[in-house]
Amino acid sequence: MIPSSTFSLATANGLFLFQTNEIVRLEASSNYTNIYFTNSTKLTSAKVLKEFDKMLVPCGFIRIHRKHLVNRQHISCVNREGVIMKDAFVAAISRRLKRGILQLLRTAA
Repeated sequence: MIPSSTFSLATANGLFLFQTNEIVRLEASSNYTNIYFTNSTKLTSAKVLKEFDKMLVPCGFIRIHRKHLVNRQHISCVNREGVIMKDAFVAAISRRLKRGILQLLRTAA
C-alpha cells in the first residue's frame, strides 16, 4: 500500500488540507482541474492537471487519459468502457496508454 501524504490547495474559498487517499480522481477542464473526493465534494483548482500529475504519481495516482488522473486505491475495475471508479464514475482510458496501465495494475495487485 502506498502511504498517504498531506497536501494543501488554495482555492477561491480558502486553503484546504487533505490526504491523498481522500482524492478519488482529478479531471482536466481547460486551464483548471476538478478534484473529486471520497466524501463526494468537488474542488476546482487553477492549476493544470500536469502539475498535479507531477505531485501525485509518486503517491499512487495513474494518468489514464489526457483528461484524467485517478487514484489507484479507488479503481473498481477496468473494462472496454474505461476505468470504473468505486464511486461508479467511468473514466475514459487512452488507447495509447491502455496497455501500460493494464500492466501496471496487474503488477500492483
